[in-house]
Amino acid sequence: MVTTKTTKVKTHEWLTAKTRLGRRIERLGWHRLARIYWASDAKVRRAIRNEARRCGCTPSTILALHSER
Repeated sequence: MVTTKTTKVKTHEWLTAKTRLGRRIERLGWHRLARIYWASDAKVRRAIRNEARRCGCTPSTILALHSER
C-alpha cells in the first residue's frame, strides 16, 4: 500500500477528532494504537505517545507489550 501525505494527515485528524464519546484516540485499545503507531508518521506517533503519557503509562512499555513487529 502506498501511503501519501494526505493519508497521514487524515490519520492524525481522525485520531484526534472529538466524537460524542470523546476523542477517538482515547477510545481505541492499545493493540490497535500500536498498529497505527508503527504504520504512521511522526505526527501520529507523537499523538499516541502523548495519549500514553496522559494515561500514566510509558509509551515504550505499552508498545513493547502490544507490538506487532
